[in-house]
Amino acid sequence: MPTQPSKDLETFPNPHTDRDYIIEIETPEFTCLCPKTGQPDFATMLLEYVPNKRCIELKSLKLYYWAYRDEGAFHEDVANTILNDLVAAVMPRYMRLRAMFNVRGGIYTTVEVSYTKTGWTPPPPPPDYLPRVRQELPGRNDETAKTETVALPEDNSQQPAKQESRTGQRFRMLRRSKETLIPEEQPKKKPQSEKPKPSPKPSEADPIFIGIDIGTTGCRLIAIDKSEKILAEAEAPIPAPRISDNQVTQDAALWWKACRSGLQQLTDQLETARVRSIAVDGTSGTILLCDKNGAPSIPAMMYSDQRAIDQVDRISEHASADTAVHNASSSLAKLLWLQDKKLDKKARHFLHQADWIVGKLSGQWGHSDFNNCLKLGFDSVEEQWPDWLGNLNINLELLPQVHAPGTPIGPIDAKLAKKLGLPADTEILAGSTDGVAGVLAAGATEPGHGVTSLGTTLVIKLLSEKPIFAPEHGVYSHRLGKYWLAGGASNSGGAVLLQYFKQDQMEEMTPMLDPDTPTRLDYYPLTGVGERFPINDPDMAPKLEPLPGNSVTFFQGILEGIANIEAQGYLLLAELDGPTCTQVFTTGGGSRNPAWERIRASTLGVPLAKPRSTEAAFGAALLAAGAIEKIYS
Repeated sequence: MPTQPSKDLETFPNPHTDRDYIIEIETPEFTCLCPKTGQPDFATMLLEYVPNKRCIELKSLKLYYWAYRDEGAFHEDVANTILNDLVAAVMPRYMRLRAMFNVRGGIYTTVEVSYTKTGWTPPPPPPDYLPRVRQELPGRNDETAKTETVALPEDNSQQPAKQESRTGQRFRMLRRSKETLIPEEQPKKKPQSEKPKPSPKPSEADPIFIGIDIGTTGCRLIAIDKSEKILAEAEAPIPAPRISDNQVTQDAALWWKACRSGLQQLTDQLETARVRSIAVDGTSGTILLCDKNGAPSIPAMMYSDQRAIDQVDRISEHASADTAVHNASSSLAKLLWLQDKKLDKKARHFLHQADWIVGKLSGQWGHSDFNNCLKLGFDSVEEQWPDWLGNLNINLELLPQVHAPGTPIGPIDAKLAKKLGLPADTEILAGSTDGVAGVLAAGATEPGHGVTSLGTTLVIKLLSEKPIFAPEHGVYSHRLGKYWLAGGASNSGGAVLLQYFKQDQMEEMTPMLDPDTPTRLDYYPLTGVGERFPINDPDMAPKLEPLPGNSVTFFQGILEGIANIEAQGYLLLAELDGPTCTQVFTTGGGSRNPAWERIRASTLGVPLAKPRSTEAAFGAALLAAGAIEKIYS
């Protein structure tokens, strides 16, 4: 474990996963710098959480807090950043952080942020008459230390009890008073530090395959065996991207933090000696530049980033029509924008989201796959970089080496394998996009089978015997064994819903929807300016008016609008000489909304088949298990 300030949080397995219990950690000497004056800001950090699979190791938490000593940060930002990091590290059932800053300019500031795992219901609070006290810190006299004595029922002990302070009123469990502990009966236990897992010998019996899905706001992981049975699942959140006009960025370090947290959770549930291979999928068109060791030199540009509008005209002068590069969100347009701004000078590799995670897992940089490189200009028919790329004066040395999805890249990084207890020869494979992984997960196997991913964005794929390219509509085709996946990705989707509603609000409103009575609001929901498919227009504005008189109707209107975009996409593919859609599998979080399913079934006019799995991570696990060769070749 490091002894210097470090943002790497260590964790250990929760010894009592069968019980909800509170861990409260108070740190009275947190320090960061005022971003305006450079003067130190002092605070007490009060952390409360209900652990799930893992707990935070205290020394690493101390060093983590210590790492902020020389960083400038606003109170509001540092509190949210710390909570995000802690949640990503242990994925608790519940966590609350209160950052109580000392007085500055006559003003006290307290920032309180919290996280609740979806589906977790807190236990009822204990009765008020039970004795609960907080540990007293030397010299402490702030309000959070104040308690009041309350009377106990007659038949109980006469030991006075202290009523709970303002912190943790809802999720507090019974504590014993320090004064009631008898040293002879309560000997101190020496702290046990968690030893790193030994690297196990590889097992030939029933191998395990791991799939990792890196999304916009979270990382999902699934492990399967050779019969494709799910053995374990894990997830970790990723803070939402930063949006500034047409620029959408994210810190790639957040992807890796979530990925590591998820892997730790997953391997805690597995016989790690059986793990054979790992495959990764990521959002299509999300890119970054990095040095030879994988260190990012820019914030990652997200799939929906539209800043490279001017570069599209240059691409159109040279690129063939049957490519997926003719829009501002393409990887190639973003690379040209970066070169025009001279931001590529210190970079060695241009990689996609999944490519970079593969590099972090294997230590092998500069590798990608057919599917992710489609929007970078790679010719997936001829399986080579096209000659016309040279006419754009691109630095060809930045381009990755391209492999078929599922091709072994190399063994897992030795240090990571030791930390996770994985075999040293665990194979890291070339990955894919989230859309292709969703198709694998859904179970589409015949031409005419469609797969709609209702995640942060709306992605449509149609299994076809031949490729379809129509850049004027944002249509492109991925190679999938002997077949092709024709389709496109809209900027509409779940991200629009999250701009207006929280998850619990949507769950509450869903039973109030009336799928059989259309609102006729005729929305075209987008998160901002710019659309990719089925209309390819970087200047297209969202249409979310007129506003109805209530939130439920507005919610239904957005769902209908997304369903209309989906139907328009499948009709367009048929018009472009693709197969007629015969049934649609649905993946992503939106597939779990029954009212939306009825709206979509009515709009599409074809059967909605139940997918084998709604999770792209399951498709990535199938990729790790060799599904493309088994099913599509």
